[in-house]
Amino acid sequence: MKAWLTYGFNDMRLEDVPMPHAEPGWVVCKVRNLELSVTEIAEFRGLPVPSHENLKNMLAKRAPIQLWGHEFCAEVVEVGAGVTNVKLGDRVFYHRGVPCGTCKYCKAGMSHLCRSVINVSEDTPGCLAEYFPIPASTIAPLPSEITDKEACALQPLVSVAGRMEAVGIEMGDTVVVIGQGPMGIFCTQIAAVTGAGKVIAIARRDPVLEMSKHLGATHTINTTKTDVVEAVMDITKGLGCDVVLECAGGSKDQGHAGTDAFVQGLHMLRNEGRIAEFGHLPVGSTIPIGPIDKKGLHVIGQRSPSPRMIEYAIDLVATKRVQIEPTVTHILHGLDKVPDAIEITGNKAKYGSIGPAQVML
Repeated sequence: MKAWLTYGFNDMRLEDVPMPHAEPGWVVCKVRNLELSVTEIAEFRGLPVPSHENLKNMLAKRAPIQLWGHEFCAEVVEVGAGVTNVKLGDRVFYHRGVPCGTCKYCKAGMSHLCRSVINVSEDTPGCLAEYFPIPASTIAPLPSEITDKEACALQPLVSVAGRMEAVGIEMGDTVVVIGQGPMGIFCTQIAAVTGAGKVIAIARRDPVLEMSKHLGATHTINTTKTDVVEAVMDITKGLGCDVVLECAGGSKDQGHAGTDAFVQGLHMLRNEGRIAEFGHLPVGSTIPIGPIDKKGLHVIGQRSPSPRMIEYAIDLVATKRVQIEPTVTHILHGLDKVPDAIEITGNKAKYGSIGPAQVML
């Protein structure tokens, strides 16, 4: 079978590899659709994301390896011993890492707090292949109401739902979503569905903001035309917003906002407001403690999605309360198109893309 093997940063090659087989607790999947996240593309390019040093060491020791690719819709074609949550022929998607089972949290029965999870596509082969093996505990079957395109982008929605559960949006809250890529648009939609009184979407492209308004934003702000902090203060009559969901942070080398959007978020929040970072701030980033301390702000970090949130995300898409397909603007055909998908997703403004480019096999 064919698979993309990574030899180093910016060096990926399509080669013949052995067909995988399902070990106990694992399954083998046939890829239907796949996409690479913006973070994975930053990792592939060697940009200063938090995982860079780990990946650098991994490549030095193990290259070439079947690295990257955890967002997919796939069909189960082989089931290992002991697997009960999926069966042959199921369409599935990946929803979370596997708790390590050995850390203090896992031993205490709190595996949802594990930060040493086995990450699919890094600790296991990724889906940039015709077939790939995966731990069955990391995937879930899909209802017929969800299309392959939607399923391929469902993992980021599950991640968003998990962290938004930690944020705790209350009915009537004013929620600001900075950045309207796929994560931001998912945040905008879930905030609207869960009862926010105002949902303020902030981005740099007017066509994206038009989509955000169609999908649930009550207000939109183009950051290239307006001082966003002043605009939020105007909308909230000087009080500030209750919640900021920051989805624009990341390496400026890839067109992201660095730490600028996070700092703006601190200044637009009311006293004791909540802010969550959904991007990956560059390694070594510093954030001013002053506004956090003076205003008593709550900063929410990583949180693994609970089984309840996984089911909730599936239901949101199946019932079309959250729409994924409008964010899928580019579909390519054939495994050999992965480099084209990397180019499009890594330069979304240039190509007019919103979500990652998908590859259909």
